[in-house]
Amino acid sequence: MSYDPVKFKQTFRDNWNTVAPTYHAGWAGAGRGPFRSTKELVKAANIRRDDYVLDLACGTGAVAKEASQFVGPSGLLVGIDFARGPLAIARSENPACNFAEMDAEHIGLRARFDVVLCQYALMFFPEPEKVLVALRALLKRGGRLAVAVHGPAEGVPYFSTIMEPVLKRIPDIRPAGTPNVHRFGRKEDLENVISAAGFSEVAVRNFIFDYQAGSFAQYWSDYMSTTAASIRSKIEARGAQVVEEIRREAEERSRKYADNGSITFPWQVLVATAANR
Repeated sequence: MSYDPVKFKQTFRDNWNTVAPTYHAGWAGAGRGPFRSTKELVKAANIRRDDYVLDLACGTGAVAKEASQFVGPSGLLVGIDFARGPLAIARSENPACNFAEMDAEHIGLRARFDVVLCQYALMFFPEPEKVLVALRALLKRGGRLAVAVHGPAEGVPYFSTIMEPVLKRIPDIRPAGTPNVHRFGRKEDLENVISAAGFSEVAVRNFIFDYQAGSFAQYWSDYMSTTAASIRSKIEARGAQVVEEIRREAEERSRKYADNGSITFPWQVLVATAANR
């Protein structure tokens, strides 16, 4: 089966609309685990009073909320996302900000910005370099880009503890070439895609946060209902025995991160900054 970028985006949007409330309540809005990077991302962007700021693929508005503290009365903060579910949450949480339903690969904005922020989205764009080139065109000369992405599989065991057993048994669960969460998880890959779009002064900082996943039963339930929601039906279609094999192997893998039955995962995050010179 070949990878279809249009179908991928449609599926991603549908899933995003479905999981947005849970994602916001338990993750982004609460600043848990990898979303401790929200403050670091905004800090790295060095937002100044009265800056014009774009929050690309803004989701439920966690980054916009943090960034809005630094934008003065003459500034502007705009968040765009291609899914209505998370945008509704973003608007309700940030009434002073501006949000629009818009595809990051087809940005319909004419304003010029001082800062562009993007948290946990770059790796999912079918054409990330094209997006970054478009962002450069939207940035003022000297404007600043700040991007956060998840680290490699070994640096984010929350994902790999379950996903590796899944891939062992269902290697074709996603078409070859499908964008994945670890796509820019290595420093050199993130630097290269940003530099290829024409940005200068590219710098990448590495962070290790932790995420308390609770018991294995809680972790399994959380993962299957949110992270794996778009592929859960494909996993379950292989039958109860395969699901149980995946669950048992994942539980065994999780034990190295457990203490008294409670799992704490390390979570590697890369935050890149760059300038439009």
